[in-house]
Amino acid sequence: MTERYAWGVAALVHMYDQLNDACISHSRQLGGYITLLQCWIYEHFLSVADSTADQDYNKDSPRACRWIAMKKTVKSICTSAYKERLDRLRIPDVCWIPYGEHRSVRDFHVRSCYFSLLRWGPVAIYYRPERVVWQFGYTQTIPTPPVDSWLSYDDINDRWMHYSDHIVPTGEVCAVPGQCASDYMDWFFCISHPFMTPGHTSDPLSDGHAPQS
Repeated sequence: MTERYAWGVAALVHMYDQLNDACISHSRQLGGYITLLQCWIYEHFLSVADSTADQDYNKDSPRACRWIAMKKTVKSICTSAYKERLDRLRIPDVCWIPYGEHRSVRDFHVRSCYFSLLRWGPVAIYYRPERVVWQFGYTQTIPTPPVDSWLSYDDINDRWMHYSDHIVPTGEVCAVPGQCASDYMDWFFCISHPFMTPGHTSDPLSDGHAPQS
């Protein structure tokens, strides 16, 4: 029976819920299931985290099994060093479509472009793939403003069961990885906090920095 559960949704909802708490100014730690976030960092930001790929990884296994993370290595790097590495990131440093070579084993499912609320038990979170369509291989455009609305649990379940009616429009396929519309970066740096290190004064647009969210 349990093999029919949407375990990916459960992991995603739980992680997003923890990230919401971690973003509060007085929070000092991130709890819960963070393996998904950790592996996402390994896949996208190869120069940020010290990680080791398992040479014996079987592509039929879950993608997270590809990585070997040693606590000794992780704890040896201070927080300020991570912040500096994030600040130094440029757009070419990001692996925008890290799972491309894995598509022959596990195809991209249009369900990933579903946008609405997801729930796991009593916990519900917004899932907004329109903000990261370049990770799906599409040209990133300015997303529409979020709609502050809430649905009942039954309505959330119904939308998920009819996900094809709630698919984000993806637009044009990227000519090069990480491609975005001409007005996107200006918009991004107006609404985002582009640097992690306090006191950073350089111009992110002239430096070609990569978005951090």
